[in-house]
Amino acid sequence: MLKFKNLIISFIFLTAIPAFSQIDLNQLGSPSTAKGFGDGFIGFGFVLGKSYEGDKVKYGESREFIVGLGGGYKFVTWNGIGIDAYYKTTGYYLIQDSSKILPNKLQHSSEEICLDNFGGLIFDRFYIGKFFFDGGFYFDWAFVTEHIAWDNLSSPNSGGGTSTQTIDQHLVFLNSTNCGLTFRLGSVSGLSFYFNYRLTNVFKSSAILYYGLPLPPYILGAVIGIH
Repeated sequence: MLKFKNLIISFIFLTAIPAFSQIDLNQLGSPSTAKGFGDGFIGFGFVLGKSYEGDKVKYGESREFIVGLGGGYKFVTWNGIGIDAYYKTTGYYLIQDSSKILPNKLQHSSEEICLDNFGGLIFDRFYIGKFFFDGGFYFDWAFVTEHIAWDNLSSPNSGGGTSTQTIDQHLVFLNSTNCGLTFRLGSVSGLSFYFNYRLTNVFKSSAILYYGLPLPPYILGAVIGIH
């Protein structure tokens, strides 16, 4: 399954780059003249929000990568509705202490819960000159869920050490679908910022009884794109 995941990511990059090159920068940069508009974006975000005993996350390390394409139609020069499709991967790096229970109590040199998602976003966008603001509803399907653990092992005889990586996939305690709200603000052509608020719990209802409170629901990030 890991090879399949890598093939999917490679395919996205190979198809996204030519798609970006076909977008008319002049048309998209002039929202007063174009009825149809396109979206193309790539960027990073960071996990925000409170985490709790048992599943505390490392802020700064817990992050996501996103790349997507889409488009829409303007009903008036300053407002339009659109749809985006995207791939994103979100990784929650776990703090290693005695309170940790996600996914078990074992402690490692580093540990991550990762969700690889295909998703869609329906949004309503407002244009203000060369800038825009939009908000919408997103839906994610996690086609791969992983628990990744890294352990550094000392080797007394050699005076050094080795590092091992363990990967478990198809995590039964995680939901395969999630949804939430997205808000974006920035330049029509260039840098923009996005904020995601997940409305659902990443844990299945049966797992909530054990793991308790959810992982942080917010993502704040920046993308380079054409809107």
